[in-house]
Amino acid sequence: MEPTTVLVTGGTGYVASWLVKDLLGEGHDVRITVRDKDKKDKYQHLLDIEKQTPGTLTVYEADLLKEGSFDEAANGCDYVFHTASPFYISGIKDAENELVKPAKEGTRNVLSAVNKSDSVKRVVLTSSVVSIFGDNRDMAEKKEFTEADWNTTSSAEHQPYSFSKTVAEKEAWEIAQAQNRWDLVTINPGFILRHPSQSGQIQRVFQPSVPF
Repeated sequence: MEPTTVLVTGGTGYVASWLVKDLLGEGHDVRITVRDKDKKDKYQHLLDIEKQTPGTLTVYEADLLKEGSFDEAANGCDYVFHTASPFYISGIKDAENELVKPAKEGTRNVLSAVNKSDSVKRVVLTSSVVSIFGDNRDMAEKKEFTEADWNTTSSAEHQPYSFSKTVAEKEAWEIAQAQNRWDLVTINPGFILRHPSQSGQIQRVFQPSVPF
């Protein structure tokens, strides 16, 4: 594959970091968005990787809730990987503003930037299996699920993270289907596991106090 210009939103995340590493290794011009460029320690590991690869890395500051925030980063890109989305599994006080609104409006703002850039060919959205089904009521009568299935049981009050992923993916498909210049691919992993030392949240997942 010839080198291209690729944007990875939420570039300091776990999935995004591995994605950036592979893209740099293939020689692509990689752009990432972060919430605060001054916090260089959050993305220093990616700058270190850049030095060892044929690719180039450019860091942009962007806010999921700020309209136009991703325009500069997306302009001139061939591909966009949208991985940025809030992730909380406990301690949520205001699900609508902490999870749902940033997920949905962030997706809308990223894809708005894509629509303004006439060079983007494809957008890849990191979604989740929880946008396909929610609790046991969604799974009671089915053994197989397809892209036609949606989570119908989660809400901002019940399984708010699952709900945030569902509304974000629905927003993405609605925007994608309203145009015909770029195509959308969604990835819906069931679970992403990393080394426990990298995230105390993973350890909390397996504690009885956290509902599944």
